[in-house]
Amino acid sequence: MDRTYMATEPALNLQDFLDDYQKKLSVTVDEVPFFLQTTPPLVDVGESCSLDLIESPDDSSVAVFLPAADKCRLTFARPRENQHVPSTYSALSQHKAKSRKCPFGRTQYSHKLNPPPTDSPNLFLDACGELELTVRLYRPPRAYHRGFKVEIPVFAEEYVCLGSNYLTELRDKISCVCNGKRFVDISDDPDAPLPLVGTNPGYFFINDTFYNDKRNPNNPDYSQTVLRWAARANGVNGETLKVESMEGKRFIDLTVSPGSPLHYLHHGNCEHLFVISQIEMLMPRSKRPDRSLYPYPHAFNTFNRRTCYMCGIRSYSFIVNQSRRQLHDPSYLCRSCFLSFFYVDGVKLGQFKAYRMYDHVEVEDEEEEGKGAEREIK
Repeated sequence: MDRTYMATEPALNLQDFLDDYQKKLSVTVDEVPFFLQTTPPLVDVGESCSLDLIESPDDSSVAVFLPAADKCRLTFARPRENQHVPSTYSALSQHKAKSRKCPFGRTQYSHKLNPPPTDSPNLFLDACGELELTVRLYRPPRAYHRGFKVEIPVFAEEYVCLGSNYLTELRDKISCVCNGKRFVDISDDPDAPLPLVGTNPGYFFINDTFYNDKRNPNNPDYSQTVLRWAARANGVNGETLKVESMEGKRFIDLTVSPGSPLHYLHHGNCEHLFVISQIEMLMPRSKRPDRSLYPYPHAFNTFNRRTCYMCGIRSYSFIVNQSRRQLHDPSYLCRSCFLSFFYVDGVKLGQFKAYRMYDHVEVEDEEEEGKGAEREIK
């Protein structure tokens, strides 16, 4: 039997949640729910599965939706008769005719589900049972305006963890473009080697506690910067915040608020929101993958490729900040557009900061990618 704890709920201690449910199972046979008994009594299926049993006074009222007739409205003015048709109108018309998107196509909100691993022995559970948690992570916002983030959180990936997993096991599985890299301003020399990564600091902020990754003793403590800010910030200076180590903390030891946004910070200022969206109680007869496979990826976003802001053909390789010559800040540019727009004979034009996403030069791969995209357009 799986017991699910769904969002959004008050904070609860996961160990107390597990103990409470075990007490409910340790009752007499007469008090055990019929669906947990070995020989369940015959009941009326209609009454036991009625939706009226899950109604709540706090439920939102559902309005009847009556769709109206579809109306096709033009998004740009059509030229009048005997009037010259501008090339811009022709180009837009051809583009829109070729880009009629399928409502079930790939979007930034679509994602794929991974089936649980089946080529391994089942998870062995003792009589005490185990908790299974679903953790949803969102990618960092890519657009800023005057220091404020203007992009809504977009789902990136989802992991299924056991209550016995350590927080460090989840952190090691999280994928991010910043992992294993140290970005510095290379605008003066676009091909300069990136510095080596000697530390990998980061923290999870869950409920009221910072869980720092101190596996490397040289990792700086990011939480101290936040604590100094919180000590003088209005509305937060009265809060009691704690600091603990990530490597010694299991999920079962946490106090969480299912459905509430949590904070993961690493690589200086790379911020991820994540949510514990579901908590299940696994019993000894529950069929799950082997314990060594947890945390395993359950879902991932398929809309991760971002093209160059200028050509719209190649994948971006550089991120440009604080440039007055770009409409967007930051701007994502491929190598070809970046070098041709910001440099003349290898000399930097204007004031800006640039960060290379990869430690190797992908000239040949990028040119082949661009040629292939041009052939598809033709």
